[in-house]
Amino acid sequence: MRYGTYILIVLLLGLHFFFLANLQFTAWPEMLSYSYLRNHGFLIYKDMIHPYPPLLTMALSWAYTLFGYHLWVLKSVAWAVILVSDILVFIITRSTTRRDAPAFFAVAAYIFLQPFLEGNMLWFDIAIVLPILLGTLFLLRHNLFLAGLFFAAAALTKQTAGLYLLFTILYLLLIKKTSFNQLKYLFYGPLILGIPLLIRLLQEGALVDFLNWTIIYPLTQFGKFPGYVHMEVSPGQAFISIFLLVPLLIIIIKNKEILKDSVFQVLFPFLVIALIIIYPRFSFFHFQTALVFLVILYGLLFNQMKIKRFKLLLITSYLLLIFFAIHRPLLSSEWGRETRFYAKEDLELAQTIQSKVPQSEKVFLLGLHSGLYVMAGRVPPKRWTDNFGWYLEIPGVQEEIIARWENSSAGGPPHFIFWRTPSPGNWFDLGTYQPQKIVRWIEEHYTKEEEVKPGVWLWERAK
Repeated sequence: MRYGTYILIVLLLGLHFFFLANLQFTAWPEMLSYSYLRNHGFLIYKDMIHPYPPLLTMALSWAYTLFGYHLWVLKSVAWAVILVSDILVFIITRSTTRRDAPAFFAVAAYIFLQPFLEGNMLWFDIAIVLPILLGTLFLLRHNLFLAGLFFAAAALTKQTAGLYLLFTILYLLLIKKTSFNQLKYLFYGPLILGIPLLIRLLQEGALVDFLNWTIIYPLTQFGKFPGYVHMEVSPGQAFISIFLLVPLLIIIIKNKEILKDSVFQVLFPFLVIALIIIYPRFSFFHFQTALVFLVILYGLLFNQMKIKRFKLLLITSYLLLIFFAIHRPLLSSEWGRETRFYAKEDLELAQTIQSKVPQSEKVFLLGLHSGLYVMAGRVPPKRWTDNFGWYLEIPGVQEEIIARWENSSAGGPPHFIFWRTPSPGNWFDLGTYQPQKIVRWIEEHYTKEEEVKPGVWLWERAK
């Protein structure tokens, strides 16, 4: 590549960073609390409900250990994942088309869409983009060991990403007719990552909890809770989704020769998998893996298009639609806003918790987000859970939590409870749901002391 190419890449990365630094960032509480609790003696599956594989939580716990529990650390990790993904989009598109123009087209499309489609955050769906792109790159380069390693890393970040590894096995066996002698290299990476995890889970006595919370309960229990599956799409979301996906399908239908392309035979199924794993809750931050394959596929098809005046006019019209449908609303509503879940009112409540709860005492937050534990520098009792009904309505879970709290060898119950008054709504709605067995236990053993802020009450353990 020429120097001009590198300069343009740096400029595009700078533009992406500019968008990320100025749009509202979402600091999901779990991206702070899971790692914080792990670093404060909580076993990921034994002492807290952790419904994901451990890799992202472990990586963040190391980052916080090195640099402290600061918002800038979380932002730095999130933005590093996103900006490196930019580079991989360019490399994958460039290596498959052997031209700079379609690679720049793909990266520019990603930059102008990613942060505006709920992408300015770190969440499991965004964290898996990087290892999935790396796995894709090495699969296309026929390096099965590294492809397997990175697809396994993605699966150990979010379990549904295991579908990429499964498809890769089927693709190599059925399409590429790969021999077992070659295929075995794909399995070395998963074994390298999986065996240490298995040993650690056995040492901690947490294998059953790991299997329950990451595989069995999501498949058999979570879906029974009425608020868990949420695939309703708003008119705006439907318009944007159609706007992004339909042109790709039209181009493919009109250019059926692309179906024979070996690169397309990998990328298009990966896009389909990314759309499947959006289930059970639709939002555009769950769409991020689909987005990255979408822009690469557009780059691949862009390479085959002969740009005529009509097509240039069509592309220009689409860019204007992107601005008015996606950019303009967010530029007016989210540009320069405080970080979500880390705003002034969150920090003030954390300060109140810190002032009311001595360092040596445990506290439980009911109806308040778990990032407040980190901001206040306090810990809950073991076992800890977030206030999600699909966890707590599984038979026996609330009873097991109460039994652990009452067991002095497990550290005993919390001395303080901060309890937010439920919002109006269906009993199962987020912000409304109350775990009845835990609620009754609190009311029997604690005294309501004071309202520390509107709607948030301090309860203290009865003497």
